[in-house]
Amino acid sequence: MSEEQKKQEIEEKEVEGKEENQQKEENVEELKKEIEELKKKLQKTEDTAKRLSAMYQMLQKDFEDYKIRVRKEKEEAKEEGILKIAKGFMEILDNFEKALESAKVTKDVNSLLKGVEMIHYQLTRFLKEHGIEEISAEQEFNPMEHEALETIISAEHKPNQVIKVLQKGYKYKGKTIRPAKVVVALPPEEREEIT
Repeated sequence: MSEEQKKQEIEEKEVEGKEENQQKEENVEELKKEIEELKKKLQKTEDTAKRLSAMYQMLQKDFEDYKIRVRKEKEEAKEEGILKIAKGFMEILDNFEKALESAKVTKDVNSLLKGVEMIHYQLTRFLKEHGIEEISAEQEFNPMEHEALETIISAEHKPNQVIKVLQKGYKYKGKTIRPAKVVVALPPEEREEIT
């Protein structure tokens, strides 16, 4: 190989090296640009995460405040309900006290009875106004509303018919508060008691 060929070869290698270096520098520049873009995206993501975290904490505080407010409103509503019922009972209690005072001085049993009947009416009306109803006794025995304390074998009544109420039962909005204590009819051939 001649000197000139060697020189040309060296120049070609230098050119290739320069091109390679230029390519590397371009790659480095592209990588720097990508890194900058990724840094910006990361910063945006961090900013969004901080904003969302702050919103979450604010929502959590608002929810805690809401729970406290609802608990307080519920307690106030309960107290208002108790006061409303207490005022109604005070009116009935006043009438009972008047009847007791009247019973001490009067000999008229009929007027005393009439006063007690009026108080009874006032009390049942008060209960009905507040959604409390008496359980009907004129029906077939229902274990959800009645408690059979006694059974009587009877051909005159239908089987499982309530014959007598020993203690009235009550329900509130269809839900039994206290079952009626009743006597229930059994057919003559049946000897088992209802429980």
